[in-house]
Amino acid sequence: MPSNSAAPNQKETSVFQPIVSIGDLVADLIVSIPTLPAEAGHHQIAEEIQLEPGGGANFLIAGARLGYPMAAIGALGDDLWGREVAGLIRSEGVDLSGVQQQGSTTQVVVLVSQAGEHLFLGKYGQGRKITLCPADIDLIKRCGALYCVGYSLAEARLVDLTLEAMKLARHYHRPVFFDPGPQIAAVSQNLRRQVLSSTDTLLLTAEEVPLLTAGSVTELITQDGGPGTVVLKRGPAGCRIYREGAGASPIDLPGYPVAVVDSSAAGDSFNAAFMVATLWGWPPADCAKLGNAVGAAKVRKLGGGRNVPTIAEVRAVIAEFKIEIEL
Repeated sequence: MPSNSAAPNQKETSVFQPIVSIGDLVADLIVSIPTLPAEAGHHQIAEEIQLEPGGGANFLIAGARLGYPMAAIGALGDDLWGREVAGLIRSEGVDLSGVQQQGSTTQVVVLVSQAGEHLFLGKYGQGRKITLCPADIDLIKRCGALYCVGYSLAEARLVDLTLEAMKLARHYHRPVFFDPGPQIAAVSQNLRRQVLSSTDTLLLTAEEVPLLTAGSVTELITQDGGPGTVVLKRGPAGCRIYREGAGASPIDLPGYPVAVVDSSAAGDSFNAAFMVATLWGWPPADCAKLGNAVGAAKVRKLGGGRNVPTIAEVRAVIAEFKIEIEL
């Protein structure tokens, strides 16, 4: 049966409160090379070299391109990298009024092979500890949802900010979405517990499950104070949604088979689409369908930042695979 889910038009979307992303603003230097691994003494000629916003910027731009208001709180360096990245993010209509420019910018070299494999080589930015100002607090109080990632918990100047923002959003009954990422392995058990107790929806991969629990995904939902929803991202296989409640069975949503150019930023793009559709009021299955479609559109392109999917590219995937949602 066709779905009734349809995206609001531009006028309707303007009444939604913004999604606020905390931290993880990165400068990505994307280098496209013939093969991985790269080995000493075996020189390769890069096909492309691009400077793009990365990390949380992928998420912000993906959401903005779906027509949803997006805002960031955090830090970018007061350096050439930070100024360039800030300009590129602002050009996508993202609100960066909550971002402080000081210290240095987190930088990542992204090596991408012709087979679509990628390797990240990163250095965290440095600077004074960031705290929430009154304008940030007001933004979180009225946001549509809050989004945080594990990388922000590994950057010294952002740890306290991230935890405070999550607890504040929970206090004001704003939904909190959290993607632990592989960097959650470097976070203490105590901090992980605090983060999970402030999370409503957990977005993660199968590889990240054992970093959060010795058991199964189901145990993440059933534990006291844990998230009520877990979305397990499965790459080309799509995703699986676990929900709290007696008798609630997981929902499997298949992926869409497309040729992969580069899988980097696909998870960020999925997260943005899933959250946007959730705030539009779509049922979880349709949120996942849109997330899978945006992810498929992303892997067809090299890099993130300005190369996350446009709405036209997402609509092309929806039409190609006859997905029963309307964008």
